[in-house]
Amino acid sequence: MADVLQDQAEGLRRLLARDSVRVVTLTSGRTGVGKTNIVVNLATALAKRGRHVLVLDEQQGKVSMETLLGLTARYDLMHVIRREKTLDEVMLRGPEGVDIVSAGNGLRVLGELGQEDQDWLVQSFRQLSKTVDVVLVDAVAGVASNVLPLSLASQEIVIVVSPHPSSIKDAYALIKVLNQNFAIHRFHILASKVKNEQEARALYDNMAEVAVRFLDVILDFMGYVPFDEKLRQAARICRPVVEAFPVTESAKALRDLAETMEQWPQPSGEEGRLEAFMQRLIQSSRMAAEGFRL
Repeated sequence: MADVLQDQAEGLRRLLARDSVRVVTLTSGRTGVGKTNIVVNLATALAKRGRHVLVLDEQQGKVSMETLLGLTARYDLMHVIRREKTLDEVMLRGPEGVDIVSAGNGLRVLGELGQEDQDWLVQSFRQLSKTVDVVLVDAVAGVASNVLPLSLASQEIVIVVSPHPSSIKDAYALIKVLNQNFAIHRFHILASKVKNEQEARALYDNMAEVAVRFLDVILDFMGYVPFDEKLRQAARICRPVVEAFPVTESAKALRDLAETMEQWPQPSGEEGRLEAFMQRLIQSSRMAAEGFRL
């Protein structure tokens, strides 16, 4: 009886969740701010809270999420586009059941797909065998990546920034381009590699003061991740710090960030469908391919 009730509860949860997929793109002005490590830990923390998480990893090589977790991606999104593999077959299984799709090659060609290939890709996401509650996109840093289509397709944009002056400068430049060229007005600011909350707040306040003065944007202080040695050690052993060293300050901060994300307004209707996200991503990628590149 318990198994039957559990199956019924899961079926109901899947039914109710079909229209409530949250899509969050995490990006930064430049590399070296710890963004991918944050994505790994946010995904794991959300999964520990009972969420089914799908990560689309635009990163490739040594900086990819797969490499950080000691995984090897034999297939990627391009194999789905070419109809050589299903979306389920290209997924890697990460900590706590997090699903990871290596998407860098596939994202670069979305704007060039014909209608038949577009329909196939959207259908692949629609027919995914697993329920997805949250999609986290680990976007390549800077304006030269696919950050435009990813930002336009996502419901929330998180800018990861460290206290280094060049990181702050490039993060502001990225916000400026997305705001002035593409009318994106709201950004979440996540401070990384800071000593404490005071330093994080000061970093955010300085950015917000300049942004409000010169741009038509709203910057939201999402939170911060303090740097500690266990965060680096967890990365060296290819594990999330929230799993390997759960009592550290960085692990606590990352769990708090996951809780903060859970409190954001839940998308509904067409906006909350997984396949609708892919449709938006294809459309915005086509716009970029037709000359609206950053």
